[in-house]
Amino acid sequence: MYAAPHRDRERIDGLAIFVSAAFLTALGLLAALARVGAPDRVVAALGPLIAVMGLVTLGVVNRTGRLSDFLAARRAVPRFYAGLALAATATGLALAFGGHAADALTPWPAAAAGLVGAALVVGPLLRRANASAVADVLATRFPAAPIRLVFALTIFVVGGLTAAAGFAAAVDALAAAAGLSRRLAEIAIATTLVAGVIPGGLKGLMWSNAASAGAALAVAAIGATLAWGGGGGPDVAAEWLAIPVEPNDAAFLLRAAAGALALAGFLPFVLPSLAVPQGEAQRAGAIGLILVLIAAALGVAASAGFAAGATARSPTATALVGAAAWLPAAALARAGVVTAGRGFGVDLSAAYARFAVLSSRRIALSRLTMLAVIGASAVAVHRGLFDPPHALAWALALNLALVTPAMALALAERGGPRSAALLLATAAVTFAAAIGPGWRSAPPQQLLVAALVAGALGLLAGAAGALFERRKPPTGATRFDPFADLPFAAPE
Repeated sequence: MYAAPHRDRERIDGLAIFVSAAFLTALGLLAALARVGAPDRVVAALGPLIAVMGLVTLGVVNRTGRLSDFLAARRAVPRFYAGLALAATATGLALAFGGHAADALTPWPAAAAGLVGAALVVGPLLRRANASAVADVLATRFPAAPIRLVFALTIFVVGGLTAAAGFAAAVDALAAAAGLSRRLAEIAIATTLVAGVIPGGLKGLMWSNAASAGAALAVAAIGATLAWGGGGGPDVAAEWLAIPVEPNDAAFLLRAAAGALALAGFLPFVLPSLAVPQGEAQRAGAIGLILVLIAAALGVAASAGFAAGATARSPTATALVGAAAWLPAAALARAGVVTAGRGFGVDLSAAYARFAVLSSRRIALSRLTMLAVIGASAVAVHRGLFDPPHALAWALALNLALVTPAMALALAERGGPRSAALLLATAAVTFAAAIGPGWRSAPPQQLLVAALVAGALGLLAGAAGALFERRKPPTGATRFDPFADLPFAAPE
């Protein structure tokens, strides 16, 4: 370890207190400027500017040259902050889907079940395996270079589509809330993404997303207070909770299962579980789920509070909304960028032998990959080359069809390269056949159901192939954590 756990916690809590105090002080100064007669446009523009500068500063502060920090945040993130990061990513997914969420993931109880599965089952299982990404488990179980390359490309596409969808949603939210031009909003979002993940990797992602969740919750709480003061909050919340659920026919149940499993194995959702100490992943997931519920309730009430009467014309309210409305979508984009940058993974069985000589090269390649994803996302959003909800549906579908069944096979310690190749071939062919020639315009429901069928058949094929493949002995990687117990300390 680089430092004693209690010293880590003191440093982390001190940083969190400082960031919270600075953000609340900045909000207070905004209100004071509005009261003394500062121009409305200046006050409204300062809200998003404060959020952008805060995230950039936080990303720079969390820069690191240590591989254990860059890949796994040294397993030192407390469970509450990991829960905040999960809540930000989950909320960002909902914002990125927007009005298409009901069409893509009906019914909402199935989406909730999928989030619970990611937070309490899949994430903790990967953390127990001492992985820093899903790709680590796949690389350890299926070390053949061609198989690793296919998984790396698939994970890169999943992360890239997620990053682009989150980028687009963040730009839309920032431009609409703060009244900025789209070009300026794109520059602001790209800046926060670069500063949030390039210098610090997973460490930067965790603290940037946790700060985003905290800031958004603080602003939502202010809006909810205004709503409840005006009597509108409970009515809006009641309407939101009264969303009808479809009849339980076979097609409905298939869509529900596809949506739940797609979210349960969604790669960006498991990242917060991989940054916490051993044994803390489920607690972090539970905290994240509670915070998601709080965020949903506060968000619904705050939308009524900020939209009501004189509040909607207040420059202070405009500044607050501009500072917070885009933060969850940007958190989703950061999670997608980190996911794309970790496609090749680490063979945990040989981590000790390779980290000492390859740490700088691995960090450099990961940074270049993430920078390329951010650049490509910015270009795609600026030119309007894709529909964000549809891109996100494709990311969920590819993840469910190809990555989730392979992850299940690897976590069960079954099979090897041949069974993985059989799994990939079966799932890919089934998915392509189920979508058909109209894949460009396939609706989200069709994509997810096709992915569910393809993933199930692929998992069956891989499991059957594993019966005839010589069983690979356990690697023993779970006896130690190469990201928390490295036998050397690289300088910052």
